[in-house]
Amino acid sequence: ADNEEVDCVICGMACTDKNAVRHMERCYNKSEAKLGLGSTVKCHVTWESPVCDAYDRQQGTYCKKLRVLCPDHNKEKEEHDGICGCPLDLSNISETSTVCHKAKRACNKHTSWEKLRLAEIDMERVLQDLKLEDSFEEMRKVKYRMAYRTNLLQILLNGTICHGNQGQSSVT
Repeated sequence: ADNEEVDCVICGMACTDKNAVRHMERCYNKSEAKLGLGSTVKCHVTWESPVCDAYDRQQGTYCKKLRVLCPDHNKEKEEHDGICGCPLDLSNISETSTVCHKAKRACNKHTSWEKLRLAEIDMERVLQDLKLEDSFEEMRKVKYRMAYRTNLLQILLNGTICHGNQGQSSVT
C-alpha cells in the first residue's frame, strides 16, 4: 500500500504515487515545450522582465512564456540539498512562518514550490503591468480630449472652409 500506482494526467502512463508529481512536471514541461507562445516584438522594460523573451531564429519570434516556467530556455537545475522550506500556512507568509523541515528529496508534497511561487508572483507583476498600461492609455486619451475641447479656434473652424480673396476671407 506504500507505492500505489497513479495514472499521469498528461501522458496516461502509470507511475508510483511517490514519483507522480515529478513525473507530471516533466510531462508538462515536454508538452509545454511543444506549445509555441511567441511574439515578433521584444519586451522593452527597464526592470527584469517576468517573460522569457528568448529569440527563436527559426520562427523569428520572442518567447512569451513566464521566465520561471519556460521549459525551453530556463534549464536551471533544482537544488535537492537542504530542507524543503515550504511555508505550511500559505495564507500568512512571513519570516516567522513555520516551514516544512523534510529534506527536499524526501518531500513529495511540496515539489517545486519555489518555482510555482515565483511564477505566481511574476503573473501578478504581469497583470499589474497590464493594468498600468491601460491606465496610461486612458490618461493619454483624456489629456488629448482635454487639450482639444476648449480650443475656440477649432470649434469655430470645425466643418468650415475658408476662402481667401485678396486679403479678405469669407466663411461658408
